[in-house]
Amino acid sequence: MQHLCKLMVLLIQGIKSISRIIITLVLLLLFIISIQYYHTEIYKKQPSLPFSGNHFYNPYQDYLPNPVKANFHAHSTTHFKITNGAQSPVEIFKAYTDSGYQVASLSNYQSITNNPLTENYIPVYEHGFSISKYHQLIINAKSVSFFDFVLFQNHHQKQQILKRLKTNNNLVALAHPALNNAVTSNDLKYLRGYDLMEVYTGYSPTSRLWDAALSAGYPIWLLANDDTHNIYKPNDAFRRWNRIYSNESTKNGIVGALAKGCHYGVSNTGSANDINRLDSCTVNNGLVKVYFRQTADSIRFITDNGIVSKHIIKASEAEYSMLTSNTYVRIDAYTATESIILNPVIRYNGKKLRDNLDFPPVDLFKTALYRFLVLIVNTIIVIIILALNGKIRLVGKFPRVVVNVGRWKLAI
Repeated sequence: MQHLCKLMVLLIQGIKSISRIIITLVLLLLFIISIQYYHTEIYKKQPSLPFSGNHFYNPYQDYLPNPVKANFHAHSTTHFKITNGAQSPVEIFKAYTDSGYQVASLSNYQSITNNPLTENYIPVYEHGFSISKYHQLIINAKSVSFFDFVLFQNHHQKQQILKRLKTNNNLVALAHPALNNAVTSNDLKYLRGYDLMEVYTGYSPTSRLWDAALSAGYPIWLLANDDTHNIYKPNDAFRRWNRIYSNESTKNGIVGALAKGCHYGVSNTGSANDINRLDSCTVNNGLVKVYFRQTADSIRFITDNGIVSKHIIKASEAEYSMLTSNTYVRIDAYTATESIILNPVIRYNGKKLRDNLDFPPVDLFKTALYRFLVLIVNTIIVIIILALNGKIRLVGKFPRVVVNVGRWKLAI
């Protein structure tokens, strides 16, 4: 009986030791992760300014009906096959080329994968490793940024990430923004520093979020990408693509066309080939006319806040006269299993569109206060770790910390 009691005591002590070690490791991990939050900047919220002006920016002004087919979001095996791309880069490049894509970029996590077989390859990587899945595609990337906030992210941290990522030479796209509610309509009233948004992906369409950004006055262009992790999985590849017109079939020409919005997106649930094509989109004194190669089942004109202002059935062409209350109008068309979505025609001053690099100013007082709160939280974590491991103890009616340092005890 005595031996059994000793065994029980040893077992309980072992469990307590293991529990203490596990809790200590978890707290240490939280402490390490929380260090990055010392870098947080708090920005002054500036009111959104909807598009305005008597002129109309038409992204298809220079468009000709021979656009290239492009996908910028696909994953291959990488990082010693830890990440979940199923095929090699060579296999993916070949599969997209065989399916009629002139541009096929890999967007592996935190890694730029190049294609040595073409000098016009556009390097892309997917940035982000937060649990919220707030990710970005960096198009025409030169280097990889590992700046992120792993745990929670508020509006300010999302803005700070974009500020770190955006340069004059790259394009930044919000990747699958609706996934895990990573980006909200309220976020998009304020976020700046990005150029594109994935509207068509392997997840649910994000047109409502796109309309939120457009209604706030940010000239953001669409992307339609597969985000494939396995090209042989049904509907995971060759179902979404961008049609980009550039008068130069070079890397810089295609990136420049994306920056101007001279492209449209396609999603086809039944085929890897186009059913319909955009022939032209013209604007004359606010009268928007669109022409498609084939008769569409429906053509819709969508204005501020995602309102369908006009809906045409069984037509290959349609027109809409912008009202004074319309700050933008965009068009989508449906034909059988295919949907086509166009970039918006936007009101502007006739000189230039709003600059997405115009970041909000930093609120220095709130930034200092936020970082001080992080310091307090980290101090509490350290005290708990030390207390768990017998390095300090709390004494008295009101908690006092007694720190054991060798033979000496220091009361705080």
